Amino acid sequence: MYYNGYYVEKNLKEALLIYERCMETMTEEAASVVAGPVLLRLGNMHLNGEGTKKDPRMALTCYQSAERYLYAMVVDDGNYMYKKSLKGAIEGQEKARAELANMMDDREWEFDRK
Repeated sequence: MYYNGYYVEKNLKEALLIYERCMETMTEEAASVVAGPVLLRLGNMHLNGEGTKKDPRMALTCYQSAERYLYAMVVDDGNYMYKKSLKGAIEGQEKARAELANMMDDREWEFDRK
């Protein structure tokens, strides 16, 4: 609700805090149902700098974990309504990797040639 501003004033920092707290306190049983979508949202927030500074490396980590959970939800459990989320986690990884590659390309590399 805070992420989209539904019924409350939109507050991306509060949304991020809630998603992070959710992951920290989540039980194993709940993780099989909730972790994938929450990690996907965290990945999007870190990739786009929503409620936090932009961090493609953290986004990549979140997307990779989201893919693992969403894959289990879609393939193992047959919960096909999360197919689009699984695709989003995979595409998010590609975007995060591209941003990381751009960051590396922007740096001047010096090697010690002793």
